[in-house]
Amino acid sequence: MVDDEVLTLEEAAALLKVSETLVYQLARSGSLPGRKVGREWRFLRSALLEWLRAPAKEDGVKEGVVQLDKFGGEYKVENGREHVALWLPLSLEEKERLLEKALREEVSLSAMVADYLREWLEK
Repeated sequence: MVDDEVLTLEEAAALLKVSETLVYQLARSGSLPGRKVGREWRFLRSALLEWLRAPAKEDGVKEGVVQLDKFGGEYKVENGREHVALWLPLSLEEKERLLEKALREEVSLSAMVADYLREWLEK
């Protein structure tokens, strides 16, 4: 089937009518659906066309891609919900509140996160 056609980086760039460099950067960042097979990038034509049709996401928010928050910690967004490092069910706002509380009360952040997880599991 033509829609499931596998494209090289060069072919993907031609399909999208952009430079190969841009396709590489988008794929490497996780913004463009593609997969590295050995040392080469491959793309499904149907996935690229679906990506092109999808509404643009808010700048700075990349769905499913590990990013750094303002504290240098990792997080990612999946289905519109933020998950901080170790993929805790904790939003960036909740993380910031815990950091502030740990500093204010001079307690271990690790202990606070462990308490948060225990509470979350009991819900």
